[in-house]
Amino acid sequence: MRDSLARRAALLVAALCLASGFAGAEEAPGTLTLGQAEAAALRNNLGLKSAYLAERSKRRAEELSFNKFYPTISADAGAMRLNEVDPSLVGSSYSRARSLAPGETLGNDDTFYYGVDRNDLALGLSVREVFSVSSILAMNQAALAYQASSLDRLRAEKRMRASVKEAFYRLIVQKETIALEKARLAEAVEDARQAKASYEAGVGSELDYLGAKADAESLAPDLRSMETARSSALAQFQDMLGFDPRPDMELEGTLDDEAPPGRVDDSPGRTPLDVLAARLSLDSARSGLKLEEASLLPSLALQYKADPVLNGPRRWAAVADPDNWSQSSGGLYLTLSWDLSPLIPGSDYSVRRRALAEKLELAAETAARARTSAGVEVASRRAAIADSLAKIESARRIAEDYVELYDKTKIAYEVGTVRYLDLQNAGISSQSSRIRLLEERLNLLNLVCDLEAEYAD
Repeated sequence: MRDSLARRAALLVAALCLASGFAGAEEAPGTLTLGQAEAAALRNNLGLKSAYLAERSKRRAEELSFNKFYPTISADAGAMRLNEVDPSLVGSSYSRARSLAPGETLGNDDTFYYGVDRNDLALGLSVREVFSVSSILAMNQAALAYQASSLDRLRAEKRMRASVKEAFYRLIVQKETIALEKARLAEAVEDARQAKASYEAGVGSELDYLGAKADAESLAPDLRSMETARSSALAQFQDMLGFDPRPDMELEGTLDDEAPPGRVDDSPGRTPLDVLAARLSLDSARSGLKLEEASLLPSLALQYKADPVLNGPRRWAAVADPDNWSQSSGGLYLTLSWDLSPLIPGSDYSVRRRALAEKLELAAETAARARTSAGVEVASRRAAIADSLAKIESARRIAEDYVELYDKTKIAYEVGTVRYLDLQNAGISSQSSRIRLLEERLNLLNLVCDLEAEYAD
């Protein structure tokens, strides 16, 4: 019984752990500002976490790249039993009383016997340090790889901030659009009520009543579709931030809080990220070619070797006695090595060098093209921003005119000088113009965010 309860408890704990593994990273707050949204995305987004891990890995590789200069150290040990004892071996000393001849007396030295043993203990130690230009260039390659990874991380952060800002204000615009649609629906319902009352009182036409009723009924499905679309967009936004879904979360802010500038900073010190990435690729290709060419240079090796052998290791006296240790070879070596095989025509070196030279040529062309493309792209984005600014001014004047037209048409309809169809058209135009103004302001914000995301600072 106890075993059964224990198994059930273990299964319950495992199920809870599994369920927690599928839960979101954080619980979504009730209200959210843009700054909080950006911080959450930088903290929780899986794409950014991958960029952070890659950067940390390259940073560790760059910080430890000096280990190319670490010496190579090896040690070994072995035991041997000889078939025949070589008299030239250093003998092991151990206590042994010898037989005395008649008339001889035992002296101080007669208590020890010096001889060789069939058992040997062989040790080995090697310390080797190699100095080469390739080691220095390899450190440079590691530094360039870290810079490229940092640039990828920065690019991911900039694009994530832009995506969060665009999604944040898109949701706000959707909410304002829904509010306009709700106000329009409320007005349509009220117009339908008044048209019905006028028709029943005999002072209004049936056509006006039917038109007002159809208008009110047609707005309700559109409003539900807009609310459904915003709910889906809000869930996607929360997923991007690493939050659990929360339909009632409110966003604090308006488009006025992020009024985009009329002119984007174009100081010479600001370089597009694509240009920086192309420069790093060019530097990496140049460094790779230098690293390959460095293999033609000789290397200097400093090595120390020791290989002592102990005869008679079974006795502590033999181990402790320095005279029982011998070394057949070993010492300090200074070697200049030069591999001449790359000088042979058609060798692997020539093939690799040709491939790296072509890669460097392609990287140089890519860097030059990146500069040109970046200039064209930035100019195109700035032109789009200028065009959007002009459209916003025009849309603002149009919206103001349509709002005034609707107000005056409503007054005229109430006094009976215009038809309900005229009022309906004026209301649609007024609402459409305000929505168009919101969308153009959002488009301008997106253009500015996208342009700023292309710069390193």
